[in-house]
Amino acid sequence: MTINSRQGTRARHREATRRGTRTAVLTVALPSAATLGVFTAAGAAVEYDSTRLPAPSSVDGAPATAGATPPDTPRDAAPAPAEPERADRIGTRPELPAPPEPPEPSHYALPVAQPGLSAGFGQAGTHWAVRHTGIDFPVPSGTPVRAATDGTVSTRWSRAYGYLATVTGRDGTTTWYGHLRSYRIRKGPVRAGEVIAYSGSTGNSTGPHLHFEVRPDGGAPVDPLPWLLAHGLDPR
Repeated sequence: MTINSRQGTRARHREATRRGTRTAVLTVALPSAATLGVFTAAGAAVEYDSTRLPAPSSVDGAPATAGATPPDTPRDAAPAPAEPERADRIGTRPELPAPPEPPEPSHYALPVAQPGLSAGFGQAGTHWAVRHTGIDFPVPSGTPVRAATDGTVSTRWSRAYGYLATVTGRDGTTTWYGHLRSYRIRKGPVRAGEVIAYSGSTGNSTGPHLHFEVRPDGGAPVDPLPWLLAHGLDPR
């Protein structure tokens, strides 16, 4: 073999060696590049996740709509139905006070509307055989005379009292009305304040007036003034 032949052989061998080396280097480098790409992509993903908020989603995984309220906020609670609220308001409404009951009618009344007395109980005088047994109201003839109590009225003539009306109350107290001109009710039940007669000057009388007496249990007369005052009536 000549020198040129040996040199050509060595040159071809070196070329083949260089080609194999480049191939091996390329083969090793390609996976490294791929791996580098994976790492780079992962790094980019990590960078994206760390700098941007995650996409909103609902609790069950479905995409959340715009403006949805997170479930842990107070607005997540559903409002109470309107009708039950109205029912509750109606149920708790305070009751209106009951209207006041009408006052009971009084069971006592003054025998005449005009106040004033012309003679008192026990007073002495020439017109009475004994002391005065009642009180006198100096009213004009024809003045309405009213029952002083609830009870039963009866009437009669008396030489001393003239036309006389009496009312027997529920407790047995009898009230007398003397020197009347006329009767409106001769007998029967009456109420306190009801007109039973009209004043006059009949019997042992010196002028028109009403003679009024009070006799507990129908017995002896007592002073009518304290009796009237005890029932809230003042004839003076």
